[in-house]
Amino acid sequence: MILMFLSAFLLIFSAQFFSINYSIQGLERAIINAPIELFMSVIEVKDDQIIYNKENLENSFLSYYSKSISRYSKNYSVEFYYYNIEDGSMCITENCNAVEVSINCKLILNKEYMRTMYYQLKRNSNG
Repeated sequence: MILMFLSAFLLIFSAQFFSINYSIQGLERAIINAPIELFMSVIEVKDDQIIYNKENLENSFLSYYSKSISRYSKNYSVEFYYYNIEDGSMCITENCNAVEVSINCKLILNKEYMRTMYYQLKRNSNG
């Protein structure tokens, strides 16, 4: 009888462990491998500066995350923090060339997945 309870416990534990790992791997793929088209469509050139269009950037990221993350986590939040590359200060104007995207997802058994991605626009010397 004890072996039956132990087997049931191990089966449930293994299923939960598999479910959490499956969710984490899916979230990693969705967040780290974000398509380059998300960025290319929101870049603008203003006053000889390359900047992000804040509204379009947020809309495209939120649309992408709602499609890709919702399979792995029902409750998630996305936060955007714009900053200047030169000094790391907060960018309060519309001319921002760097953004920090923080994603927080709730998984099974009150486990949380948190990831922060940094995206910066820089000019290359050859184009």
